[in-house]
Amino acid sequence: MKRLLAAVALAAMLPAGAALAQSPPPAQSALPGEFSNIGGFDSITTRTIDTNLNTGDFSIPQRFTASRSGTDISADHATGNTRKKLVHAVGNVVVHRTSPLEDKNQLSKVTQEPSTLTCDKLDIDGTRKTYVANGHVHFTQASRDATADHGTLDDVSNELHLYGNVHIRDKEQYLDADDVVYNTKTGDVRATGNPVMVRAPASTPVPAGLLPTPAGSPKAKGKR
Repeated sequence: MKRLLAAVALAAMLPAGAALAQSPPPAQSALPGEFSNIGGFDSITTRTIDTNLNTGDFSIPQRFTASRSGTDISADHATGNTRKKLVHAVGNVVVHRTSPLEDKNQLSKVTQEPSTLTCDKLDIDGTRKTYVANGHVHFTQASRDATADHGTLDDVSNELHLYGNVHIRDKEQYLDADDVVYNTKTGDVRATGNPVMVRAPASTPVPAGLLPTPAGSPKAKGKR
């Protein structure tokens, strides 16, 4: 009854011929479990997310996947701020660059191979497109495999900075160092340590009797 009286009173205050404004239709919700424009990502898929519309703070208490062009990130849970585009992901973190980045000057030219970074904790800056990884850092790209205590991946400069017990394997070559900067685009590596160690398998000498005989050479005669 109170709502009806209030509507009548409001209608009486309006000029003759004026109509009450209709409420806009409710916006269509996103796909179940999918949230858009969170922390610098195009979408985040999870079961539950808590966010404050005033401050931009949010928390994701369950396993989630965050996506933006060329990059997918998943972890057990996360906190962050959607206005500052910051995300702190924790637990079984996986950063997968799903498609090669392209050179701004040559958009049709692929400049790097897809890669995967895993760690225990990851701090993401969506504005700068940087990822600071801590704990059991593991990076793979094509035939290259690297582990370290800590790492920073920069999507703008294409540099991966690894530090703390760095071990890198590229096919049959190995590198151990304290600090390594690796360019995922050019393949350049700068390693420092006390000391830096580079290892490669030594070629196994072949016994003289097993060496191939050059064409035209006389064969050794056996003893009679």
